[in-house]
Amino acid sequence: MTMKRLHLFLLTAVAALLFSCKPEPDPTPIDPQPLNLKGVFVLNEGNYQFSNASLSFYDPEADTVVNNLFYKANNAPIGDVAQSMALVDGKLYIVVNNSNYIYKVDANTIKCDITQPYKLTDFYSPREMHFVAPNKAYVSDLIGSGLWIVNPQDMTHCGFVETGKTTEKIVQVGNELYVSNWSYYYNDPNSHDSYNTVQVIDVNNDVMVAEIEVGKEPNTMVVDKNGHVWVLCEGRSWEDEYGENPTLWEIDPMLKTATQRYEFKGPYDFDDDIKGVASALKANPAGDQFYMVYNNEVRRFDINTFELSETFRITPEPQGLFYNMAVEPITGDLYVADAKNYMMNGTVYRYSNDGVLLASFKVGLIPSAMLFK
Repeated sequence: MTMKRLHLFLLTAVAALLFSCKPEPDPTPIDPQPLNLKGVFVLNEGNYQFSNASLSFYDPEADTVVNNLFYKANNAPIGDVAQSMALVDGKLYIVVNNSNYIYKVDANTIKCDITQPYKLTDFYSPREMHFVAPNKAYVSDLIGSGLWIVNPQDMTHCGFVETGKTTEKIVQVGNELYVSNWSYYYNDPNSHDSYNTVQVIDVNNDVMVAEIEVGKEPNTMVVDKNGHVWVLCEGRSWEDEYGENPTLWEIDPMLKTATQRYEFKGPYDFDDDIKGVASALKANPAGDQFYMVYNNEVRRFDINTFELSETFRITPEPQGLFYNMAVEPITGDLYVADAKNYMMNGTVYRYSNDGVLLASFKVGLIPSAMLFK
């Protein structure tokens, strides 16, 4: 989930200018067991079509970071546009979007075990991986027509849930998945239009059971303390830069409908890609407050008052671009990824839950997804 992800097509245009943006060689070997401590993985997307994605790991206790982990462990690059991660049973799964595969590596050594299946291919354009059991996971697809079902144990495809729309973010409530529909590609590859729906999937029968209308471009979702699903919608399609304002919707899983809607107020300068953009919705550990990137600031939303705080604002350094964020599940610390200009290595800032800067560390090109270990 990225800031408007600057869209896959925008990254294509940017990449055309970046002939010198491959990661610098870093042959320094890693310790055989480098990641036995708690910390956070940072997945750096890299530039579209340049295969310069990378993996970083930050140890907050020691305040140290190791970059280019995957390359150091496997003497090979991750691939083209590293999109997301999942961590289950000591295995780290890395979804590589434009290369159309998922890596399975040891979460401590980051090594691919060549004696076992470690790469799953034959997707259209994989985005997010969501586990429901050790031997069953779902994978969303940017240009496909539904959700892939895979077996992570033997890294095989074992089914497909047809939804008639492309799929993006996934959250789970009980035995149901809530899947956002963002890209319009499956319906019309030549259109830059977007969806305004969230689909509900029964994981027991692998069928779609409901479709819920929300705002345009639902980009991220969280589940609150009451088990309700909240959907952040960007509001602007790729071509319609004067579309609706960003919105935040609350869905009651019992009713299968959106019960509340919060609209972010303008006016915005739509000549500036940053203004009017809302993305990267995350919940605090208690599930009663949300954080998001809005207008290139980290803002806080309280579900009890149903208000966006006017006093809580985290702003980037000059020329900085907040691209994604994550919330540490125990301390509630905020990790905010700054992609800068997409042409230089990014920075991740660590803040307390009340917005005090605690640390910062350099990572790779276009840091985005973060996962706590």
